[in-house]
Parts: sequence; C-alpha cells; structure tokens
Amino acid sequence: MSRAADEALALGDFAGGGVTPLSYADGSCGVRGVDGATAFPSALTLAAAFDVQLAERYGRMLAREVRAAGHNAVLAPALDLGRDPRSGRLGENLGEDPLLAGELGGHVVRGVHAEHVVAVVKHYVANNLERLRTGSGPDDARSDAIDVRVSPRALHESYLEPFRRAVAHGAVALMGSYNRVDGEYVCQSAELLRLPRERWGFTGFTVPDFIFAVRDARAALEAGLDLPGLDELAGRTPELVAAASDELVAGIGEHVRAAIAAVELAPPTGERDAAGLGSAEALELAETIATSGAVLLRNAGVLPLAPGARIALVGADQLLHALVVGGAASVTLEASRIPELVDSLEKEGLTVAGRAAGVPNVPLPPLAASDTVRLTAVVHDASGTREFTPERAELAAPGSGAWSAQLTAVLPAGGPLVASLEFGGEVEVLLDGAPLAAGFREASPMVTGPHYVLQTVVPASSDERVLEVRYRTGPAIEIPFMGIAPHVSLGARELEPVLASARAATSGADAVVVLAGRVTGEAMDADELALPGGQDELIEALVDTGVPVIVVTHGAGPVLTPWRERVAALLHLGHPGERIGPALAAMLSGRREPGGRLVLSWPAAAEAVPVPSEAAVPDADARVHYVDGVDIGYRAYERQGVEPAFSFGHGLGYARIAWEGSRAVDGAVEVTLAADASRGGKAVVQLYARQAEGETLALAGFASVHLAAGERRTVRVEVDPDAVGVYDPARGERVRGSDEVPVWLGFSRSELRDAVTVRVARP
Repeated sequence: MSRAADEALALGDFAGGGVTPLSYADGSCGVRGVDGATAFPSALTLAAAFDVQLAERYGRMLAREVRAAGHNAVLAPALDLGRDPRSGRLGENLGEDPLLAGELGGHVVRGVHAEHVVAVVKHYVANNLERLRTGSGPDDARSDAIDVRVSPRALHESYLEPFRRAVAHGAVALMGSYNRVDGEYVCQSAELLRLPRERWGFTGFTVPDFIFAVRDARAALEAGLDLPGLDELAGRTPELVAAASDELVAGIGEHVRAAIAAVELAPPTGERDAAGLGSAEALELAETIATSGAVLLRNAGVLPLAPGARIALVGADQLLHALVVGGAASVTLEASRIPELVDSLEKEGLTVAGRAAGVPNVPLPPLAASDTVRLTAVVHDASGTREFTPERAELAAPGSGAWSAQLTAVLPAGGPLVASLEFGGEVEVLLDGAPLAAGFREASPMVTGPHYVLQTVVPASSDERVLEVRYRTGPAIEIPFMGIAPHVSLGARELEPVLASARAATSGADAVVVLAGRVTGEAMDADELALPGGQDELIEALVDTGVPVIVVTHGAGPVLTPWRERVAALLHLGHPGERIGPALAAMLSGRREPGGRLVLSWPAAAEAVPVPSEAAVPDADARVHYVDGVDIGYRAYERQGVEPAFSFGHGLGYARIAWEGSRAVDGAVEVTLAADASRGGKAVVQLYARQAEGETLALAGFASVHLAAGERRTVRVEVDPDAVGVYDPARGERVRGSDEVPVWLGFSRSELRDAVTVRVARP
C-alpha cells in the first residue's frame, strides 16, 4: 500500500487506509449501552466455570450481539489479574491465576474471531487497581497515573502471561492501559509495545485506552502504538505522522491490515438489529453461565431444598443493582425481560412464605434538614470559602474544577443507622471526630451501571451523633454529556426496623434465603471487604431465629464471612446477569447444580489479606511496589502461611464424586473419578506444580468433567509446560532444570489428593 494510505491508518482514518473500518463496542460482560443486549453474567462468573468450551461459546455469542449492535470490534476480554481482592474491576476479569485467565481469555478470543469480530484484549499491562489509574485532578490538569514497580520475573510470569496466552490463541489487538510501569506509560513504552511482536509472534495492532492513556502523542507513536485512540486522536496530528519514518508508518498499515485479514472482519452496519439481541439462545447461554459459574462455598445439608419447601426471601426487593458490573462493562438492563425471582422459585416448586427488603447496597435519599437533623456545609474552591446551611445533605459544583467540602449532619440520639454516601471524588467519614469510613470513586455511576455507594453503620447512642463528611474532588472525572460530575450526597436510615422486618418474614419458613453483596466496578476499589451497610448484622439476626439460613452473595470480589460457620449454606453468584431468577431457583431446588469453583481466594478476616501494604495502594509519588512478586492470590496465602476462608479452586456440588486414584503419563496425569449412583455432577481436577525448589505451588493444568450418576471415568489432565519453570530475563523465556516435574493434584488448592512426578518435555 502507499505511504498515504498507511498515514491515514496511523490517524485512525480507515477509509483513507483502504480497509474495513473498525467500530468498537465495550463488552467484557455483554455489549454496553445497547438497548436489548443480553446482560450476561460477569467475566469473573464465566471464569469460575473453569470451562474453556463455555468461554468460547460466550465469545461467539458476544460477537454476534456486537454485530447486531452495528459494530465489529469488542473491547474484551479483560486479562488483568486479581492480585488484590479489593480491586474494583475484578468482575470484568478472569481471576487471580495467569494460566487460567490466559486460557479462558484465549478461548473467548477464539469465539469472538469465529464471528468475524475483532477482540481487543485489555488492559495491557499491570492494570490491577483503580486508585490513580488515570491520575487525579481536573481533566486539563490531570496528575500522572499510577506507576507500577514490578520485577521482570513477576511482570512476565504473572501480568504479561495471560496476554501471551491470548496471543497464542490468535489475539490480534491489544489495548494499552492507563498506568505506568517502572516510570514509563505503557502506551509510550517501546519495550512493552514491541515485546509481543518480538517474543510472542503478535502480528496485529495496538490501541490505547480512552483519554488519559496517552500523555505524549509523539512518544507513543515512536514507541510503536499503532492507532492513536479508540475514537479520538489523543494528540496525534498529521504533522507528527508525516514526520515519522517510512518503516514506522508502514508497520502501522501492516499491523492493522493483518488483524483485519486474520478475522475476515465483517463491515460494521452502524445500525441496531433488535432481532440479534437478547435472543432465546443468548438468554439460555446467560443462564447456563450463571449456574456453571455459581460457587457453592458451604452446604450443611440444606441444599438442594426439599420439594415444596417454604422459604423466607430477604434482600431481593432491589436486585437490579446486583446483576451487572459497573462502568464500561455494564449492560443496559431490560427490566421487563428479567423474570421475577418469586415467580422463578414457584416454578421450581418452592413457596415464598415471607419477604423482607433487607439492606441492599444502593443510594438513600439525601438527608433533609429538620427539627431533629441539623446540616452545615463549608465549600472551598478557586473563588474562596463559603459556609452555609443546606436544605439537603448533597453538594455539587459542575464545571468548577477542583474543590473540597465539609458536610456535617448532627443526628438525634437513637438506635443504629445505616449511612449511605454516593459521590464522585474522595471522602472520609468521621463520627464524633473519629474515623468511620473512607473511599474514592472517579464517578458514580461510572458511565452506566449501578451506583457506587459507600455504606457504613452508625452505632446506637443515647446522645446526639455528629457525622462529618470530608470531601475533595481528587480522582473525580467530569463528562457533562453523560451527566458525570464531582458530587457528594449523604443519606441515612434506621437499621433495627429492617432487622425486625426480616426476622418477622421467617415465621413459618423452612429456610431463609438472604441476598447480600457489595457493588463495585470500574473507577473505584472496594472500601473494605466486609459486607456494607448492616448486612452482617442482618445475617446474624436471621441466624438467631433458628431457621436455616442460606446466604446468597453477589458482586465481584470476596467478602468477609464472620458468620460462615453459623449459616446453613453460602452460595456465591458473582454478577449473575439478567437470568438470575431462573438460575438461582434451579440451583436452590436442585434441578441444576452450582458448577463454579473460586478463581479468587476469600480471606478469613480483614487482617488476613496477604497483600503487603506497600503493594496495596500508591505512595506519595503515585508508585505502587509489587513486592509480592509472583506470589499473588492463592500463592500469597501459601507464602505467608495464612489460611483463607475459602481457597482458590474451591466449590461444592450436589453430587458425591470419589477420587479413586491417579497416575503419571508423559506430559499429563490420568485421574480416575466415580460418581455416586444417586446423582451425577461436575468435578474440576486441578494440577499444581512448583516452578522451582522453594517456590509456591502454581496452577499447571485443569480439566472440567461432568459425570452421570454411577459413572466411573478416567480423566487426562495435561501439565502445561509453560506453567513451570522460572523466567530468565537473559533468555526471555522460562527455564527449568529437569524434565521431571513433581505435580500435586486435587479438587482445589486446599484439597490436594495426590502427588506424582510427570515427565514434561522442555520447549
């Protein structure tokens, strides 16, 4: 092609470049912002199925809906590892293990490409927390983004590895992340942008994330960033491109054309085809993923429920906020298409004997000034300081740049309250001068999806209580046409009436099903791991009734479960999508089995999260030091000798499947399993190996298998040769000293049954 055509592509002009234009849709959990699109379960729920075929089916269906929405490229899958359970964006990703994330993500890519849609794999690389991901301050004066300091070994073995595997499965597009790595923006790093081409055989194109990923357009172009932006030039000008070398410009043309040819890219229509969205096949797949990825963490014999069981249903009155991920991955819900949970339960032969609202993680109306509630506010901005008495506990100043405020509510004596804050920015909450809660969000809601509420319990008191909210815009972003602007509001309600209503609902019930969870998503990290807003108190109150309690949790990451030994069952749904009703009802009745296994370890207590403080949040220089190295997730628990509440790979089913033995064969292990005659079900065999002597165990292979009732089967599980050995920077690859690899195997990281030595040929 001509230099002029290649220059056009370098400026995102596909028509000028003579190629099929790329039209992007957000989509790691369904297609964002398109009426009628299927609200699939989150990617993390998909990952929990441990099923590469299901991942590929999802990729195909996602691509079909992308095309029905008029597009031909999807910003998915997301392969950022869950190194910290507080990360807000966990739901869009595929867990804490690089092998699992890479293989599942690679199969999503395969499915997307099979439908002639480009999968833009994101967020390359080391994008593992939201704090300072884009910096702080107004858009025109945004500070530098977070700077991840990570060793070459950890970078390659952990954070780059899922992307390498996706490329091996055929990925032809990579989205560069906002963050810096070792002082350099990813989208301006020649080393990171060239590595996939030089080491992995990557032939496609690179493109940056929105707005803040490129801070120096010249540096990004010279480093090898192919496209200037998804829908914008991000500072790249015709003059910059014209001054670039022939080799650089020709490379951009070659990379874009190679990607388009590899998937035989379908032209975008730019029009929505309603018939291709929310089809019966898509809804069936959404329900299958919801059950296949639901993880039964505990079952004291109460599940499945007996036919005709009478249940009390608590916390299902405001479910819509729980179904989808927040942020760019959020899907617009078709409320009329979502089956009522009560109707689904009754179709499964279960009777709802009582209902109560519970304490969902949703906004409350702002407090209003009254005879019993006194409000004051002080606002500091570029024009000075203002002190006033607001009528309602809410503040906003769109278009004002950076500002801060103190919002004070003097509350009457009384019982415990649930305080609920919604904001874009950063807050610290104090009760009578003592810290009570804190958090940050770039926006709430973020683009689309549920609101990001910070909830906390204000204890009972016989005296007035002074609740002070200290606010600053900080990380807040402002997008006027989306209604996104810095703001803060405070609501509150009494907790005891909520608990009393829930207790009353249990009268005459055989079991209580209580839905609990926390909303998280893009542009925020979890404020803490405890269930917010009195949900722990609610569960304890229900346990005290003596009726068996089934806790059903929703949300991306782990939550603390101080009551876990007291409840009859604990079922985690992740973000279950719009088919939550039929999926949950089928699992409670036993018609379908929860098939998920944890892809994120759950800590036993807040202080037991094995992420060192210097690896958890950025320091004063916006640096975060990944001192944990390769020991993240379940490997961090082993390294520190900490026992999780529920380990990676854990999940219970309804079938009793016996482990009858195993034996090593070349490159693999053969495991014999046998299902009880009463019921068939799913088993996930997991292999773990040490990369070298003294290392922690790492996943080295897995296989999901469904056994019929009474079936006995021998399952072959390959040992992945790329999962063992230590990265050698000098050679740019993993190296191990022997073909003989000791392997530990079982049903989860904490339930290892056998140890064998497998001969695995070195590459």
